[in-house]
This record gives sequence, C-alpha cells and structure tokens, in this order.
Amino acid sequence: MTTATSATLSAHLAQFPDVLEQLTAAHEAAWVTVDPHILELCRLRIASMLGAQAELSINTPQAALTAEKRSALSQWPLSPLFTESEKACLAFTEEFVIDVASLQETTALRVGELLGQQELADFVSALLVVEQRIRISLAWQTLFGENK
Repeated sequence: MTTATSATLSAHLAQFPDVLEQLTAAHEAAWVTVDPHILELCRLRIASMLGAQAELSINTPQAALTAEKRSALSQWPLSPLFTESEKACLAFTEEFVIDVASLQETTALRVGELLGQQELADFVSALLVVEQRIRISLAWQTLFGENK
C-alpha cells in the first residue's frame, strides 16, 4: 500500500535500506493480518487525530471503504453506518492514540469479544505499526519542514 507516510519513510530511510525493508514488511503484514476495512477506518481516524492531512487523502483499495463511510468517520459513535466491531475498534484506536497507558480494560475486552482474542492481539500489533508510521512521518515532516 502506498501512502504519504510510505513516501516520507522511503525518502528518509534511503540510506538505511534494511530498516526500510523491515518497516515495509511489518506494514504489509499488518494489512494481511487484520481486516483491511477495519484497519483502514482506524488508519484514517489516527490520521485525523494526529493532523496527518496527506494520509487522509489516501484510499486503500483493499479496504473497500465507501465515500459515505469515510465522510461519517468523525461521527462514528453515533452513525448507524458503523458495525459494533468497527465501533469497538475505533474506540480502542482513540484510547490507544491518546494515551496507551490509560487504555481501558473494558475497551480491549469488547474488541476481544467481537473479534476474538487472537484477532485482538493481531489488531493491536497492526494498529501499532500504522500509528507509528504516521507519527514518525509527521515528526520528519516537522523536523525537515516538509509539507504535511
């Protein structure tokens, strides 16, 4: 999957091809391990929360996310467009991004109930990869005065 973050990582890690290769492999694994539709919703929510505007303009084809659902993402808790699983994962994502140390046990339990325990573990790992890629890209953009 090509994202604005991928371009930033490629540019800044060009002299460290092994690191770039490992980060790319982790990212690709995240998208095949977790339902890409749910991961895309969470990626977009992370991008919105962190102000990663370039990420918001990217569509992940394998996620099959409708324009209507993308538009309703800021209102996900109240929108009937989102399933219980999607809402649970988005709630988890918001707590994870705001302060992972304060993640509520009930939030994690709900995701585990809806997706399964192994899927919860996979989701957390994938979410970490997606979030950290966006954060490091934003940090480099800020440090090097690049457009967001």
